[in-house]
Amino acid sequence: MTKPEQLHGSHGRPRTRPVGRRIAMLLAIPLAALVSLWVFSAGTTLSAALQRSEFTRMYKDVGLPAGTVIGAIQRERAAAVAVLTARTAAGGRAYEDLAAKTDAAVAAFRAAAFKPRLRNAMGPELWERMEALDDSLDQLEPLRTQITQRAASTVQAIDAYSGFSDSTFRLLTTFISVNDTAVYRQSAGITHFSWASDFMLREDALMSAAGARRLTAAERMAFAGWAGNREQFFSLARVEVTGELSRVVEDLATSTAYGSFTLIETQIRWQGLNPGVRQWRTATQELTPLWFTSSSRVGDVLNDDVVEPAGHRIMLRFFLACVVGLLIVAASVTLSVLFARRLARELRDLQAFAQRLAHERLPAVVARLRRGEKVDVDAEAPRPERGRTKEIALVADAFDAVQRTAVGTAVGEAELRASINRVFINLSWRSQSLLHRQLRLLDQMERRASSPEELDDLFRLDHLTTRMRRHAEGLVILSGSPTVRAWDHPVAAEDVVRAAIAEVEDYTRVEVTGASSAAVTGDVVADVIHLLAELIENAASFSPPATEVTVKVETVANGLAVEVVDRGVGLEPDELEELNRRLNSAVEFDLVDTERLGLFVVARLADRHGIQVSLLPSPYGGTTAIVLVPHALVVLDDDWHAGRGRAAAAPQPVGSAAHGGGGPARLGRPSRPALPGRIVQAQPSGELAGLPAGRGAVPPPAPPLDPPLDSALDPSGTLTDRARPNGAEPRPGGVEDSEVTGRLPRRVRQSSLAPQLRGRSAPRHAQPAAPAGEDDFEEPSPELSRDLMASLQSGWLRGRVDDEPGELDPRDEWGES
Repeated sequence: MTKPEQLHGSHGRPRTRPVGRRIAMLLAIPLAALVSLWVFSAGTTLSAALQRSEFTRMYKDVGLPAGTVIGAIQRERAAAVAVLTARTAAGGRAYEDLAAKTDAAVAAFRAAAFKPRLRNAMGPELWERMEALDDSLDQLEPLRTQITQRAASTVQAIDAYSGFSDSTFRLLTTFISVNDTAVYRQSAGITHFSWASDFMLREDALMSAAGARRLTAAERMAFAGWAGNREQFFSLARVEVTGELSRVVEDLATSTAYGSFTLIETQIRWQGLNPGVRQWRTATQELTPLWFTSSSRVGDVLNDDVVEPAGHRIMLRFFLACVVGLLIVAASVTLSVLFARRLARELRDLQAFAQRLAHERLPAVVARLRRGEKVDVDAEAPRPERGRTKEIALVADAFDAVQRTAVGTAVGEAELRASINRVFINLSWRSQSLLHRQLRLLDQMERRASSPEELDDLFRLDHLTTRMRRHAEGLVILSGSPTVRAWDHPVAAEDVVRAAIAEVEDYTRVEVTGASSAAVTGDVVADVIHLLAELIENAASFSPPATEVTVKVETVANGLAVEVVDRGVGLEPDELEELNRRLNSAVEFDLVDTERLGLFVVARLADRHGIQVSLLPSPYGGTTAIVLVPHALVVLDDDWHAGRGRAAAAPQPVGSAAHGGGGPARLGRPSRPALPGRIVQAQPSGELAGLPAGRGAVPPPAPPLDPPLDSALDPSGTLTDRARPNGAEPRPGGVEDSEVTGRLPRRVRQSSLAPQLRGRSAPRHAQPAAPAGEDDFEEPSPELSRDLMASLQSGWLRGRVDDEPGELDPRDEWGES
């Protein structure tokens, strides 16, 4: 099998090198420099410097205020013991003054230690102890109340105050976290040294309260515990401190005052002896100032001889590491740029090729395929430019394969869509052929029907067939092919609207308002009817059965406007915006989204003829669909008015409503027709001739493709005497003028023969002739459908009035509209 390297070399292309070698050359020096730099500086010096800085900040903001709190609590504790023992007014005032100083120290500690910036720097354990100390300090006030009321014993008071100092010492041991062993150990030793002095002061407070009396068992037990803790913490401090700190601590440990104190302490602790008050005070008065002086000295020595030198060492190492690391990084970047420049250029070229493929070539190819153009895969998929890096060259080959596959897939998808469209058209033609035959059969059955019930059932079946025909026609529209229905003359806008309403199942709920003298050009009549029928049916389907759907037609400045208003539940704003986007963009039909076929049909028809369709919320809470037919599809000239007047000269079928005043035509609630014996005769004339009355006939449930069912035609197709103008002779063969029928003339057998040579027409009630072939089916005009159903519904209303007792005004039943 031929290797890719050999294949590329055979075409005279440059040799490629593995990208690993280039990557290694590119990253070896910077990686080594960065690793050595950051392991050395970030792992040791930087971390130590940050911890040292944090320790310094913690010591200033937490350690020093906490030490002040400890001193204030120790003094207040001694005063509290004096209050419980002496019970003098001077002792009470001294206690109150020390309590106020303690409160000031606590407030300063809280203000300094609980800053937001310190909260972020503290660890969980340190913050937990901070909160514990803060909560314990809130118990100072209740304790003071017990002291002033003398409700606590001496041991209880000392233990209570000692709890505050213990919490503070535990806090101080937590925030000592410097990355230097010497500093950490000596800081801990100083804390233990101070803690030992606090236990010594507790012993002094107890012995001062006891005076010359012997200690009770509870007091002796407490004294022994404090003495043991003092000895333990002092021993820890002697072990942990070194250097100058160790000398300071050892000076205290070997002093005469400390030796005298420990001797008396041992006698009380182990032998139960009670020394005299003078002897105890002498020992403590000598030791206490010496201990406090030693504590101050160890703090200064720790800061000057341990913490500061360690900080200087850490910062020196940090800055040295940064300077060296900066030099290494600069050298690494310089070398890396030289190696990476060519590689980056090749990658940018490949990226530009991929961008052009994704954003320019592929969309252009898909657009051409959707327009039905032929696409050459080789011409539309040029090979990308290869680089000198092996892996990038292979990626370029992969992109080449991807683009060829993408273009080939787009071609295949276009062919698949074309095949699906052909299937749609084939299915639609088959369905329409059967539906046309069914409509002819229904036409014959309607002509033979003798009872109103049968005729009503046949018309309902005829209506369902018409709806089926519309749905079948929708397949043709979705496939992108034009519809086969068309008129050779303009059709009045009101007739177009009524023809659309006739294709809706709940047409009786539709109310037509407004008036327009415009007409729609014949070549788009079928598509406009279909578009309006889809919108009206949607409005009727998604609104309560008891509500009406209002359709308003009028001529506006930009063409012909039709509004369809329902009283349904409406749509969410996001959904309404998405539907308008689809209606205005004529999106490609998606086989997955089959729940909105009507939306696709409306969008296709609107895009095909430049019709604007928009959806808005209706005042009733439902949805308003506005259809704007442009001027190019609307006829308003004098020829249309003249032709319309000639067409209106033909008499209306029997039972059709006469023209009345203007106003909306209310479908499903027609005005009362002329009753028998009270038929009003009115001759239509002018521009409104040929249109139904303002409150006139209901549109029939029959679209323009329905077979002609005009009651003015006999089964042979000739005009009856009722439909022929006064005094006019019948034309040979029953052929009517195209100006009257609105259609092109049709050839009729024997129409050119002399009257003596023509065969006699069959009797009116004779058996009808056999159905003609499929090619003999004739498309009726909207005017014929309107007049037919006007006559039919007028007859229904007259029959209903005849069945009712008395003469009632139909307006009492239907109401004014």
